[in-house]
Amino acid sequence: VAAAALAAALTATAAGRPKQQQRWASGLETRPEEAQTSFDAWAERLLASSPEIAEEVPCIDLASRTRERSGSVGFIFQTLFGKGKIECIRMWRCQPPAPPREGLGVDEVPGVTELWVLLELGDELCGHPEFIHGGFLSALFDELFGWCAGMEREALGEKSAKIFTANLEVNYHRPVPKSSSYLVKCRVEKVVRQKKVYTSGGLFSSSGSLLTESTSLYVLTGLSQASQNRTVADRLPAP
Repeated sequence: VAAAALAAALTATAAGRPKQQQRWASGLETRPEEAQTSFDAWAERLLASSPEIAEEVPCIDLASRTRERSGSVGFIFQTLFGKGKIECIRMWRCQPPAPPREGLGVDEVPGVTELWVLLELGDELCGHPEFIHGGFLSALFDELFGWCAGMEREALGEKSAKIFTANLEVNYHRPVPKSSSYLVKCRVEKVVRQKKVYTSGGLFSSSGSLLTESTSLYVLTGLSQASQNRTVADRLPAP
């Protein structure tokens, strides 16, 4: 009863969602009987509905390579990966729709990176009984936004530049039940002065409900002189 009351108290109706939430939710709604879609079935449905997406090299493999090089253990994809925690994960990269130039400043360009990440979460990541800890969700967004910023960094031709989180905001709309699969969609909204990367994203249930959303600002440091001298026009697509 208490869990149901908490869920009801935190539920935001679709009609009351800001436009940003509505955009992320677009195209995700499924039939009620599909609410408990399995991880593999959901992955196949995503691939069938969006054939243009490309699966990334498994992030677990990349995290392992990082550990081999640096001796460091990644928090999300190593410490928190395994039975009862992040039990399965698949990541796809897709081309985000090109936003209009209107509304962007003279030193801003639209991002070119969007990621879809499907996760199966276990029962060892809880805060409130039965629900995933909000701190884990915050760290998850930070990690995935970092992947987006890293891909955007490569698009800038700056593979050696370092990426740091400058700001992270998380809005929790509904509790996230344990032992379920979720889809995180995140993208780079814009890049400012070649070094400030703004991202946004949402975590969805298999029924299409937006449970949590987040925005962030990442900063690239150690940019090459060539990048610092590059103008906004250099990054814009040819007319």
